[in-house]
Amino acid sequence: MAATPQPALIRLVADDPIWREQCHLALVQEGFRVEQQPAPQQLKDLLNSSPTAERPALWVVNLPSERHDLVATLALLQRWRRRDLLTPLLLLADAADEQERAELLETGADDVLVRPFGLREFVARCRAMLRRVHRMEQNARSAQAGAVLEAGSLQLFREQCRVCLNGREVALTPREFRLLECFMLQPGRALSRDQLIEQVWGADYCGNNKSVDVHVLWLRRKLDQPDQPSLFVTVRGIGYRFAPPPR
Repeated sequence: MAATPQPALIRLVADDPIWREQCHLALVQEGFRVEQQPAPQQLKDLLNSSPTAERPALWVVNLPSERHDLVATLALLQRWRRRDLLTPLLLLADAADEQERAELLETGADDVLVRPFGLREFVARCRAMLRRVHRMEQNARSAQAGAVLEAGSLQLFREQCRVCLNGREVALTPREFRLLECFMLQPGRALSRDQLIEQVWGADYCGNNKSVDVHVLWLRRKLDQPDQPSLFVTVRGIGYRFAPPPR
């Protein structure tokens, strides 16, 4: 049975114990895990955290109102942001006009919430920031997964324009590479010669669509293996279908 994922960890930094506890309670009631500490100690942890410590999903930092403390805090946050570009940061300010909010965002904050605000809005902002991060992580994983196309012992590295078969690189022309990529992105689908011309050669191609047959022949010679069915199946009256070997 798969383990139930833990709720997101939020680190809440604020000096006012009453207000900090209110925010803490609102987040916990919404199912988050929350670590809270007064600002001086917790902000030091930004730069001195153990490599094995759990990285929070979100930092929430209430900025001090005293000018001297504010300048020191912002300097520390800038140092932290240079080290951690990914973890979202929500800054809570007691007062800030449009110019000051813009400056806080330039400092490295992902969002700024100015008091007074309701706890429902506060929790909603936290959720919205975590959703954005989750979508970014999903997109990054999808992009990474899609960077390499695989079919049995055949690998196509899209960003490097390389193809390997049984661990050895196979030399393909740019057109052969694009045609193979087109096939591997649509495994099992019967593609007509006209579809392949449009997707690989381009809609403005003026040559004969028999070029598809020639390039498929070259791919077969380079990639088909003895005693195994061809990767490129002729579909009579239509065109070709890429048939990856069974796993």
